[in-house]
Amino acid sequence: MPYQTPSASPAPGPSEPIIGHGPMADLIRGRDWSTSPLGPIGDWSPILKAILGVGLNCSFPVCIYWGEDFHLLYNDAWSAIPGDKHPWALGRPAREAWSDIWPIIQPMFEGIMRTGAAVHTEDGMLPMQRLGYVEECYFNYNVSPIPGVDGRPVGLYNTVIETTTKVLGARRAHLLATLAEAGAQSETVDDFCQRAQPLLASAPADLPFALLYLVDPRQPGRLQRVVASGLPGDHPLAPEIIAPGDASSWPLAETQTRTGHTCTDLAQRAPGLVLPPWPEPVHSVQIQPLHEARGGATPMGYLVAGVSPRRALDGAYRTFLASLADSLALGVVQARAQEDSRLRTAALEQRIELRTQERDRLWSLSQDLLCVASPEGVLLSINPAWEDTLGWSEAELVGRTVHWLVHPDDLERTERERRSLAEGVRTRPFENRLRDKHGQYRWLAWRSTPGDRYIYSNARDVSEEKRTQDALKHAEEVLNQAQNMEALGQLTGGIAHDFNNLLAGVIGSLELIRRKLPPAARADVERLLDAASVSANRGAALTHNLVAFARRQTLALATVDLNELVRTQEDGLRRLLGPRTALVTRLAADLWPTRSDPHQLLRVLQHLIENARDAMPGGGRLLLETANLRVPQDAPPQEDAPPPGDYVLCKVCDSGSGMSADTLAHAFEPFFTTKTIGQGTGLGLSMVHGFVKQTGGHIRIHSEAGQGTRVALYLPRDTTMQERNDTPDSAPAADGSVKTILVVEDADIVRMLTVEVLEDLGYTVLQAADAQEALPILQGPQPLDLLMTDIGLPGMNGQQLAQAARQARPDLPVLFASGYAEIADIDGQLLTGGMEMIAKPFSIDLLREKVSGMLA
Repeated sequence: MPYQTPSASPAPGPSEPIIGHGPMADLIRGRDWSTSPLGPIGDWSPILKAILGVGLNCSFPVCIYWGEDFHLLYNDAWSAIPGDKHPWALGRPAREAWSDIWPIIQPMFEGIMRTGAAVHTEDGMLPMQRLGYVEECYFNYNVSPIPGVDGRPVGLYNTVIETTTKVLGARRAHLLATLAEAGAQSETVDDFCQRAQPLLASAPADLPFALLYLVDPRQPGRLQRVVASGLPGDHPLAPEIIAPGDASSWPLAETQTRTGHTCTDLAQRAPGLVLPPWPEPVHSVQIQPLHEARGGATPMGYLVAGVSPRRALDGAYRTFLASLADSLALGVVQARAQEDSRLRTAALEQRIELRTQERDRLWSLSQDLLCVASPEGVLLSINPAWEDTLGWSEAELVGRTVHWLVHPDDLERTERERRSLAEGVRTRPFENRLRDKHGQYRWLAWRSTPGDRYIYSNARDVSEEKRTQDALKHAEEVLNQAQNMEALGQLTGGIAHDFNNLLAGVIGSLELIRRKLPPAARADVERLLDAASVSANRGAALTHNLVAFARRQTLALATVDLNELVRTQEDGLRRLLGPRTALVTRLAADLWPTRSDPHQLLRVLQHLIENARDAMPGGGRLLLETANLRVPQDAPPQEDAPPPGDYVLCKVCDSGSGMSADTLAHAFEPFFTTKTIGQGTGLGLSMVHGFVKQTGGHIRIHSEAGQGTRVALYLPRDTTMQERNDTPDSAPAADGSVKTILVVEDADIVRMLTVEVLEDLGYTVLQAADAQEALPILQGPQPLDLLMTDIGLPGMNGQQLAQAARQARPDLPVLFASGYAEIADIDGQLLTGGMEMIAKPFSIDLLREKVSGMLA
C-alpha cells in the first residue's frame, strides 16, 4: 500500500531545539508536529530531546518508541529497516507502523514498560511487511526502557541490526553441505534420492516444495520423478512421468542454462497453494537444470522448486537454488560413478567440479578475509568475510586500494609489502590495522602470494589475540616488577641488618661516653656528642625505612583502634600538615579493630601526611577517612585489588599536584623521589608499602597530574579481639636481689657494649659469642633470670637457642635482639609467653625499660 508522508512545515524557529544532524534530523526538524499526539517539537520532553539527540548522532540503527502509544522516531541508519514505510512511519504509533508484527512486539513492549527490564534478542524472526509482502526477516535487537523524571519508563530505546542475510546464508549453506555429504556417501542413484528427500523436506522455509526429475536413460527425453518433498505423490503439480513435449507440465524446454526459469503462473496451476511453514500461498516456481558439468549442453534432469512467499527471488535466492541444483547433480553423478564403472571418468571430472564448488563455497563461507588484487593493490574480488568483519560492502571496496582504511602508523609497512609482491617476491606474514565501518581499527594477520597477474591474499582477524597478548604482557611486567622489588628488598634488608649492628656499636658507645664522662669534661664535647648522636640516629631511621621496605622490621603487634589512634594524634598530625592546609577526618562508626604495630602505623600516617603537605605547597585540603571493608571470597578478580577478607580501610586524600602515570608506576620503588637533592631519601612510600605488606594488608594509590592523590591502606581486621598491652614498664626488682642475665651476641662490639650497659644498670651479666658457648651455661647450675640473644646467630640461631633454653629452664624469660626479624612472623608464632623483641640499634633507656619490665 502507498504510505502518505505528512507535509513539512516552514523551517523551525530559533526557539526550537537542534537535535542532531543528517537527513532524519532535518526531516524531524522540518515536520509540523503540532497536529501530532507528540505536540510541537518545542514542547517535547527534555528527556525525549536528549535521547533523540543521542540516537540521531549514532551511526548504529536506533529508534525510539515514545509514550503510551509508542510513537516511532528513528535515525538515518534505522530508516532502511521499514522499507517503503519510510518516512510514513515517522511519528506513527507502533501499532500502525508495525501492524503486521504488533501481536508479537506488543506484549514485549508492554512488559518492558511494566517491569523496566530490557530485552535482548539474537537472530529473532519478525514477519514484516515492508516491501509490499510479508517478509521473513531476522534481527539482533535490544529494547531498553527510557526512564522518566520519576524513574518510571516513558518510552523505549531500540538498537537493531538486521541479520536476515546471515541467517538465511547459514541455513542454506547447511543444506548444501549435508547434500554434498549425502552424495559422497551414496552407493546408487536410488540411495542418493532416498537421502536427498528428507534433506529437501527439512528446509520448507526456502523450499515449500521440491521435485527432482531425472532423464530416463532407457527412454531419452522422458523424465521420471525421483524425489518429491512438500507435495503428496499424487498432486497434479508433481506428475511421476513427464513425456517429451508435454505442454501441460512444467516448461522444462525453456530451462537449459544455469540461470534457470521462473514460472509465475502458479496461481492458475494450483490456486491457493498454502504449504508449511508459511500461511501465504506459494505464488511462483523456479526450475533449475541439472548438468553433469558446468557448461553441459543437455540437462540430466531438473529441479522444480517452490519459491518461499516470504522471500523475494533475488540474486542470493537464485544463486542458492542454482547451487542446490548443482549439488543434486553432483550427488547423482557421484552415485552413478559408484554404480557403474563405465562412468568413473565422468565421476572424476565431477569430483574436480566438486572441488571447484567447494572452493567457491570456501570463498563464500570462509571467516578469513580473502581477496584478489592487482599489482597496484586495487581490490578486484573479495569474499563476504570482508563485510562481516569490517562492515564495508563489496561495492564500497572493489576497485579501490585498502590504503584509505589502513591505520596511519601502518601505511608505510603496508605499501612496502605491496611493492615487494608486485615485484614477484613472496613476503613474510605481516600484520596491520584496517578501519571498520564504525571507525574502529581491527588487527589483521596477512599472508599473500604473488601470481602471474594478480596478488592473492588472505587475512585473519587477530584483534582478540592482540588484546590477550597485551593483557599477558601487562601481567608479565607486573610480575617482573614484583620480583625486582622482592630482590631489592632482600638486598636492602641484608644491608640494613649489617648496618644496624654497626649503628648499635656507635650509638651505644656514644651513650656510654656521655654517661661516663664527668660533667666538666662532658661540657667541652657535648656539642660533638650531640652531633654524632643525631647523625647516628638518622642512620638508624634510614635503616628502619630499609627494613620496612624489605618487610623485615621488628613489629610489636597489638589490637589497634585506628579511630582512637587518629583522635589521640590529631593535633600532632595537624601541626605536621601546617597551618595552610585543612585536615578533615571522616571516621566510621563501629570501626573494626586491626592487628598492627601502633607506633609504626602512626609513622605510616605521618609519612603520608608529609607527602601530601609537600604536594600542596600553597595549602589545600587533606581528607583522612576510615571504613570497614569486606571483600567476598567469590568477588571477581580485579587488577591491584586486595585479596578476599575483612579489612579496616584507611584513605588519605589530598588536593595537591598529583602524579603522572610514569611517576605513579615507580612510587613504591626505594630511593625513587621527585624531590630535589637533600629534600628526601625516596624511602617513604617504599617503607609504607613494606609495612602494610608485612602486616598482611594491601595498598593502592590513585593519582593524576593536577588532580591530587588518594592512598588507600587495607589493614587486616583483628578477629582475636586481644586486649592491647597497656601495662606500664615495670620498675627494677624491689627486693634488692641482683638479677643474672646471659647475653648471646656474635658481634663483639655490640656484645661488649650490651654487657657493659647491663652491668652499669646493676645486673650480673654472663656472655657468649654463639649458641655453642651459651648451651653449657643454660644447661648448668648457674642461676639465670633472663636470656638476651641475637636472632641471627651463626649455626644454631637465636630461636633454636631459646627453644633449647626453655627445655632446661621452662620459665626463663627471653629477649630477642636483631637488626631485622629474620624469622619472626607477624602472627606471633616466635614470641610466645615470656618472650619479647628489641630492635637494633637500641638506646640504653629502651634496653633498661625492656629488661626491667621482663624481670619485674
